[in-house]
Amino acid sequence: MVMLCARAWIGPTLILAASAANAQISLGKLDTFQDGTVMGWSGGAAPTNIADGGPLGAGDRYLQITSDGGSGAGGKLATYNFNWSGDYTAAQVTGVEVWIQNLSATETLEMRAVILSGATRWTSNSPLVLAPGSGWTQHTFSLLESDITRVLGSTSYTATMASVSRLMFRHDSGAPDAEGTAIAAQGGLDNIRAVPEPASMLALGAGVSALVLRRRRAR
Repeated sequence: MVMLCARAWIGPTLILAASAANAQISLGKLDTFQDGTVMGWSGGAAPTNIADGGPLGAGDRYLQITSDGGSGAGGKLATYNFNWSGDYTAAQVTGVEVWIQNLSATETLEMRAVILSGATRWTSNSPLVLAPGSGWTQHTFSLLESDITRVLGSTSYTATMASVSRLMFRHDSGAPDAEGTAIAAQGGLDNIRAVPEPASMLALGAGVSALVLRRRRAR
């Protein structure tokens, strides 16, 4: 986990980063939100594309999510995307890297990644804990079997990874469960990227300048 000032380096990005328009999972798939849309992210936490204030500061767009803590659809801080479906095993995707921040003034966030396949859900064993007003933090949610827990359904880990129907990020305090935790809070996400195991990432991407940063400099 790395804390970031407004215009710091984003970290190595694979040369083969896939177009964000690709609805199926692929190694290096990347959502930067620079097209002004929410790029397929939805859910009760009202995803909104914010024009600037992302990890690179002014002009760097990001996804903002907001929850009201109630019992309705907007009560939980969660967002999901069907465009991140597919065979993660064949694509060699074993983690999801994301820049994330807690925009809440008083609430602590405990964010986890969730992969779904039909009625089955697997979620991070341990959350990324973000203090109020945390600033941007880079984090990789591991999707290895040792790092996630099945909290709903009966589909095996192997079958789930071969047929993911959507990817989700959500606040879930305490032990991992199937539903997440209601909270009145706000968060930001940016540069969501499908990554391989660390050894494969080093072989493919060590020393490569960030794709996002190169694009900004090319303007």
